Amino acid sequence: MVSLRRITLLFVHLCALVGILSLYHVADGIFFAIFLFVYAVGIYADVKEFYPIRRWILNASAIIFSLYFLSFISLEDLLRPFANTVLLLLAIKSLEEKKFRDMYQILLLSLFAVSISTVYNLSISFAFLLLLVIGLGVSSLVFINLQKNIGEKVVSYRVVKSYAFVSGAFFLAVAFLTIPFFVLLPRTQTPLFDLFGRANSGLKTGIADSVSLGKVGEIQQDNTVAFRVYGLPKGLENLYWRVSVFDTYIGNQWISTRKYPIPNPPLKGNPIQYTVMLEPTFEKYLPALDYPVAVLNIEGFKGRVYMSSGGVLATSEEITKPIRYTAVSTNTPFYDDPQEYTKVPENVSRSIVELAKELSKGAKKQEDMLKRVEGFFSKGFKYSLKLEKYEGNPLDYFLFVSKRGNCEYYASATAILLRLMGIPARVVGGFKGGVWNDYGKYYVITNSMAHVWVEAYINGRWIRVDTTPPYVSPGVKEISSFSLLRDAVVSFWYSNVVGFSSEKQFSLFKKLHRDIKVGLRPANIKGYISKVLEPALYLLLLYLTVKLYISSRKTPENLYKKLLTTLKVKGKPLPEVLLSHMKGSEVYPYVEYIVYLYQRHKFSPYKVYRDEIMEGYRALSSIKKVLKSKGLSNFHHS
Repeated sequence: MVSLRRITLLFVHLCALVGILSLYHVADGIFFAIFLFVYAVGIYADVKEFYPIRRWILNASAIIFSLYFLSFISLEDLLRPFANTVLLLLAIKSLEEKKFRDMYQILLLSLFAVSISTVYNLSISFAFLLLLVIGLGVSSLVFINLQKNIGEKVVSYRVVKSYAFVSGAFFLAVAFLTIPFFVLLPRTQTPLFDLFGRANSGLKTGIADSVSLGKVGEIQQDNTVAFRVYGLPKGLENLYWRVSVFDTYIGNQWISTRKYPIPNPPLKGNPIQYTVMLEPTFEKYLPALDYPVAVLNIEGFKGRVYMSSGGVLATSEEITKPIRYTAVSTNTPFYDDPQEYTKVPENVSRSIVELAKELSKGAKKQEDMLKRVEGFFSKGFKYSLKLEKYEGNPLDYFLFVSKRGNCEYYASATAILLRLMGIPARVVGGFKGGVWNDYGKYYVITNSMAHVWVEAYINGRWIRVDTTPPYVSPGVKEISSFSLLRDAVVSFWYSNVVGFSSEKQFSLFKKLHRDIKVGLRPANIKGYISKVLEPALYLLLLYLTVKLYISSRKTPENLYKKLLTTLKVKGKPLPEVLLSHMKGSEVYPYVEYIVYLYQRHKFSPYKVYRDEIMEGYRALSSIKKVLKSKGLSNFHHS
């Protein structure tokens, strides 16, 4: 036996705790900890049924502190004050003696808390929290109304299990019925609470505005997913994802001084189309494969997309939430004025100048110079993320002392050497590689794949030059099959739930209309009928086989059914009624034994053994013999 009030409060408190935990990264940390502690005190008060603080004091406190938190509302910080206020109200409600209206209010506040968290969390964890709070909320409502009807009584665990089962079944039915509404209701590209964009916090790739020596090396140790790419075949190698192009080296870093829109390049080479799902970067660039030529469409973004100098896809607004776009790229570099990429740093050391002269000495063609530069870095140089401390010029130390560095050092030294030889060169920042996710059939690109390389202008075209030794980041090596499976689930969530846009909805409706129109053709209808009838026939045969097997089994139920058939009983009389009508007949002892087995199996916890069932079937044979030899009257029940 258990207290119905305690069971009701258990569901209400679980629902409230889910709502509170959903605001973990939304509310201020100090207030979150304080209000969570206060709520725990409220749970303890419910266990002890001791409420020392008067209700009017709690209500006055709720009003005063709510006004305090709401006074911090601004366009830059719209929802954090609301989150603090909801936590405050939940904490205060927990300290009150729970009447029915208080329980309803706690449930409503819990749902509101999870709704606020959507602004900062659109991942699949939000779906889990939402389903959990709705499931617990439904169970809470069921038990609250049960308590209102029968009072604060002690009930059996069987009653609790029955009502919990009913509430769970109701929740599953509601969840299932919401699917058509999700598909059919009109939708907007802008989330309800994202009217002013998200806070300027989050992961930055670090290669959009500049490349500082050592900076990309830090990013290469971060295994967070940067973006996912769909539509490309499995097994592609040497995937280069273009993000930024840099033209000037100053202060030991590469920067881009030319950021202006250019016309979309002509479609040359072998065009390839693919779709990218990009995580928030808080930058204004869209990663693209090789040499992008166009963006066909973009979802979840209100700004403008254009081609920037250097062949980079740029945006007018920062990417503050996951977006999806379809791009077209080629393997043929487009024309870009090479004279913009010839400037040599003023403070370049004499040693580097002499090295460039030595490598170009005797070379008549630019291709020969390029080969000598590539050959220079292929001997004695090694890749390393752990850079030694040095004094003076970092490139001098890299080229002539350590000969160890990451991709920034190789790209920077290569570009400067080429420019000193009179070859236009630029540094390109982005990502290299991709892990194929066989569960979702797409490529995963993580921040650990951040990379920089060089493009040199030779014989009227840009050529990719990557002198960095082959290297696989430890973060990439740590990607397991389980993490890929988990990422496939996340990708499905973003693509089909978060990213279910009005365009996808319209495309789905068009496809359904087209399929229905084609399906109603007479030739197709005949085909559908044959396809339906064939499996239906197999299912019927399977059903008959299973039914025959069940009916042929020697069980107490089948024995009793055969008894009624043998006696030619009409209707379904109770066993007691059958015995009373057969009392005094010659077959009564046999009937009594069979009825006894049936009642024991059906209504008692005691098992009916195999030998007893076989004895019952022998009794049934005896009944048949007696009825046949004596010609006894059949039993009729009305």
